[in-house]
Amino acid sequence: MMLQHLRHVEISRTLERQGGVKVSELAGRLGVTEETIRRDLVQMEAGKLLVRTHGGAIPVETPQSVIPYHIREVENVEAKRSIARAVVSEIEEDDTLFLDGSTTAYQLARVFPDIRCTVITHSEPIFQELSRRTNVELISTGGVYDRRSASFVGPLAEQMISTCHISKAFLGCKGLDVKRGFSDASVRHMNLKRSVIQWAGEVYILADFSKFDTCSRYFFAGIQEVGCVVTDRRAPEGVLKELQKAGVRVLKELERR
Repeated sequence: MMLQHLRHVEISRTLERQGGVKVSELAGRLGVTEETIRRDLVQMEAGKLLVRTHGGAIPVETPQSVIPYHIREVENVEAKRSIARAVVSEIEEDDTLFLDGSTTAYQLARVFPDIRCTVITHSEPIFQELSRRTNVELISTGGVYDRRSASFVGPLAEQMISTCHISKAFLGCKGLDVKRGFSDASVRHMNLKRSVIQWAGEVYILADFSKFDTCSRYFFAGIQEVGCVVTDRRAPEGVLKELQKAGVRVLKELERR
């Protein structure tokens, strides 16, 4: 059995990497009972190392709460590419689209068609990628530059979004919980996503398998506020069926030959 202090180190590393942990997943991975993990989380919360949630825990909020973009960019890359391939067929000429600063949305930008449409984004990497498309009208929200996420946030970005009619919005998330909805690790990103949802005709959540049955710090949308969840083949079928029962369309890439 892994020693307690080593479990605490591994829990802290997982929190930093994923933005949240689940008791069941930690118990299986560390080879201990769920009750042992719960005791670990109680002790770590007492030491102000995390905040417990139903079924798991999230990091204590600090200015470093958002995992840096360059770290997130290399996590679950194949799953994110699969999501991008699945959702690209939803893009049509004359659409006005919003792509958020998630690394999954960046994979969508990499396969984005060079067609006549408008793309609004607060992401620096996505802006740079789409600047190569000659037929895409590209708009940056502006705002306060958040270096850790390589994107612009804050009231100026939200105000700019409120002036637009967005036909389709593509948003990432840190957690997807069927009962509570979709969550993010940052207040500023939560507020921006809420602004986008308010002005979007259709909302797509891009969520790879690792985001299911987890909760991050702040909820930006309930299940009923989202029209479609785009995911990869490793997403749990039970959760997908619950989403469909709630009226959410589920989109996955077809088997590749």
